[in-house]
Order: sequence, then C-alpha cells, then structure tokens
Amino acid sequence: MKLAVVPGKAEIDQIEAALERYGVLIFPNQNIQPQQQIAFSAALGPLEETELEKARLEGHEEIFVVGNVGKGLVSFSPEDNEQELEWHTDHIHHKVAARASLLYAKEVPAQGGDTLFSCMYHAYDSLTAEQRQSYCEIQTINSASGLEHFLSKQNLSGTTGSQVGRKHDEVIRPLVRAHPLSGRKALYFGNQITIGIVGWEVDRSRCFISDLTRHACQPAFQYRHRWRVGDAVLWDNRRVLHAGTAYDVKNARRLMHRTTLRETEPINLI
Repeated sequence: MKLAVVPGKAEIDQIEAALERYGVLIFPNQNIQPQQQIAFSAALGPLEETELEKARLEGHEEIFVVGNVGKGLVSFSPEDNEQELEWHTDHIHHKVAARASLLYAKEVPAQGGDTLFSCMYHAYDSLTAEQRQSYCEIQTINSASGLEHFLSKQNLSGTTGSQVGRKHDEVIRPLVRAHPLSGRKALYFGNQITIGIVGWEVDRSRCFISDLTRHACQPAFQYRHRWRVGDAVLWDNRRVLHAGTAYDVKNARRLMHRTTLRETEPINLI
C-alpha cells in the first residue's frame, strides 16, 4: 500500500481490522511529503496538532518531528544502552489520548534508534486470574511531570526544554482498557508518564509500576523495528506500548515525522 494515495472506505476498514489484530503495521519503501502523510492519516480519523513548538513542522501543525534534525533534539530515547527505556502509549497524559500514531522515517542512524513495541493483550492475558480481576479496578495517575523527570535523568531535559519547568496536569486512566473493536482487554500505562496509582502511596505506586513494566514489556511480548529510510509504521496506542532505543544523538542523524490520531472512544474502568 502506498501512503501517498488517500485510502478509500474498504482500505480503511482493512487497515483498522489489521491494526487491532496485529497492533503494529509496517509500510516499507514509502516516498511521501508531509501533506500526503497528513491526508492519509486524516482519512483514518481526527488528528492531533503539535503543541511542542520545537517539535512542530513549520506549515504542517499535524506533523510532530522526532529526532535530532531541525529546531533541536526531540528524543525520548535513553542516552545509552545501559539506561532505562521510556515505555509509553502516546498522549495517555492528555485529556484526549492518542488512539494511533504513524511514524515515517526520513533519516535514520546506521546503528541504534530502533523502536520496540510490546503487546498489552499478551501482557494482560498472562496475568494470574487474581491479578486480572484486581487490575481492572485500578486507576492510574498520568502526567508529563514523569516524562520531565525521565528526560532530566537521561540528560535530555536541556534540549527538550519546552516541557521542563511547566506545571503539568494529572489525568486519571484505568490500568486496563477494552479495545472498542474487539473487546479484548489490554494494560494501559507508561513506565515514566504514569506517576502513581489512585489511593496508593508514592513508593508503593513506583514499585508496582516498575514490576508491571518488567512483566508487560518482557522480550516475549516485543517486536523490534529496525528503521530504514522510507519506512512508515502505524501502531495502535490502545493495545501496544512502545519505546525508543539509544543512538548517537551527537554524530548520527535521525529524522522522523509523526502524525497522531486522537482517541474517539471513552476510556473507562471496565
């Protein structure tokens, strides 16, 4: 499928069914302009405009620029392979979350800069029956302050400074959500952006999220995408987490364009 062509209804239905089934769809060998990426994405649903000024592609507010080319470094990857990854689902901390994201590779480093995806269907299904029952009653607290803290630890806060020092809202989400198409249950959180559990003390919340991340993002549930120029990857934020891996941000170029589809369904406790 060529993303330069706006999909019709039959193609959209196929994409949506495949996206829910697999979580991540790969479209290799693309050659698209920003407006074409926007048009393709908009055919799937309403798009989010980019708030972060240095991540906004001039003239195309729907394009979020990821990497180290342009106005400045916009990266949520660790500084090196020994540091912690930032597992997340896009915009869980916004009032309106992201239901899907499309990332298009324009420049990629020779080494590193991969994206890992982890299936939250498998993560939920592999819990014990007791855990599945109790987790469906848990509500999480999500805030960009958690991301700010992560960036500071990774020595990235100075280059993504539009987030640092701001007062961040907190958004309450269920830890388990059902996919609106299939009804399948998935874990829904981020290891940095989820800063607490409603009704729990901070230390208990942090230990729980750390343990949950080890379970949910174990290698058995992962897919690693090694980027090539021209790759476009569409993922379902309702059922996968993703994380960027380290690359040499000082010497290697990485330039990616992301469009983000807004959530269209309520996210409620099950």
